[in-house]
Amino acid sequence: MNNLLMNISSETGAQTFSFSYEGVCDNEFLIAFTEFLSGSFAQIMTPHEFKVVLFCSNELLQNMGFYSADRDPSGEEYAAGKGKFLLAGNESEITLTSENCVTPEQLQKISAKLDYYNSLNTEDLKTLYKQKLKDESPDDSKGGGIGFLEIIRKSKNPLTYSVRTEEDKLRLILKTKLRRISNVD
Repeated sequence: MNNLLMNISSETGAQTFSFSYEGVCDNEFLIAFTEFLSGSFAQIMTPHEFKVVLFCSNELLQNMGFYSADRDPSGEEYAAGKGKFLLAGNESEITLTSENCVTPEQLQKISAKLDYYNSLNTEDLKTLYKQKLKDESPDDSKGGGIGFLEIIRKSKNPLTYSVRTEEDKLRLILKTKLRRISNVD
């Protein structure tokens, strides 16, 4: 998995970068992506941006691995979901996007959760986060059930969603943005 590549450009005078991946989001890929981003972030983002981007990226990738309705039959039972991931940045923002197949039931549950989370202010998000840490993990969650909530809190932006149908499958697109405070030289 050494073929990961970050496209970096300064053609317009402002630096832009992008990274895309399509495939199985299993533990092997998460490790490779983390190592890749850790080794290449210094030229494209600040240490603080890196921490937020790495966290949000891993949450989105884990979500695909655990919950995508499109699975790799030869992969690990619990984390072999397939999907697409895009990380792109310019001088003003960094955008993270994931896309994977979902069932109608998953879509209904995710959209209700995101509509609620995105309606909360910073203090309400913090309160909900603390409450969820005290609660038992949901039965259908592979973790603590706080991934989307933490993406919103750390990015300080909504985690938006859209859906498209492709070959009779529902494809969920999740997107968050991180506003950049200063340019990276």
